[in-house]
Amino acid sequence: MDEITRSLARASISPGKRLLYVDILNFSTSFFQINEHWSFRNASKKVEDFVRHAKNANFELKVFIDAFAETEETINKWKQRREVEVRDGVRRLPQGMSSLLGDLFKRCRVEVCYSTEADNDDTLASHAHHDGASVLSQDRDFLRYNGRRYDIFIDFYVDKNKLVLKPRRDMRCFASKRDIITPAPAYTNRDPGMVSLSRHIYLRGTPSPLTHYFTNTHIVVRPLRQAYYAHFGLESSVLETFPLLDGQVRWDETLVPPDDGKKGLLGDPKKAYEYFFKDMKRPQGVSDKDWSNHVYATYAVVFELCGFTWAYLSTTFLSHMQCIRRLHWEHQINFMVFSGSN
Repeated sequence: MDEITRSLARASISPGKRLLYVDILNFSTSFFQINEHWSFRNASKKVEDFVRHAKNANFELKVFIDAFAETEETINKWKQRREVEVRDGVRRLPQGMSSLLGDLFKRCRVEVCYSTEADNDDTLASHAHHDGASVLSQDRDFLRYNGRRYDIFIDFYVDKNKLVLKPRRDMRCFASKRDIITPAPAYTNRDPGMVSLSRHIYLRGTPSPLTHYFTNTHIVVRPLRQAYYAHFGLESSVLETFPLLDGQVRWDETLVPPDDGKKGLLGDPKKAYEYFFKDMKRPQGVSDKDWSNHVYATYAVVFELCGFTWAYLSTTFLSHMQCIRRLHWEHQINFMVFSGSN
């Protein structure tokens, strides 16, 4: 966004409005219930309430979501957390969280910004600095920027139907200092999907809590992903890396070439799901909640790929998943078991 466009955007803000830029994945558990991956209705209401309370307090919201290929240090920390999930058989939040939260805020007419040109912290900090916005994030790294011109808030609560922000009091900064990026890095308003494919890398954790019973679901749908690679014109192999459990956690690395053999399934996610998961059986002793979350994971890895392929369509990943949930809830088809009412 150049300075002229930025000035016009500032001028369009209603008088008395305060800009608030939100590091939204920092607050995922404020919207989605932990270990309840199908809780769309509950999450939707919480997002709607958050947006309404913000408007009542005269905040103009913009939410930022990381879609940038991370640094080696960040990746190593991320991998350590994924190893714990695999080892302990835990998946606290649903696969596709970035898409789900983005879709929910878009439904409330809030601008959603996927950081693609630079790290999300760098992107959000720069835009807040240049636009005169405040930052809502629990991340201490927002203290690192030299000459920053934004206030930092670390949490929120509601009082008399208005959003109230809790300012950061502890101003100690443990990260190395950085300059604000100028001009502000670009972002996109649509989830770009697999950003790291530009470097022919596909690194993911496990979407399911049942790593002790099933292989990583990303590996199961590999032929669909190969069709995705071919659809976007990749000409060389992609290094796919996933955690597996073979007595202990290990990272499987495989060079996977593009292959359009399953390209017909990209346009038909329900048919694709049947192809890859129709024979799946529930292991004995698995709780309703874990089985429910595992089934969510199997749908998510298919519908994400199809959604990224046909991103220009009006349907979203969230609407697809809500439809699937409703079908199972109403008709109890196939093998789904629901554990809650959200």
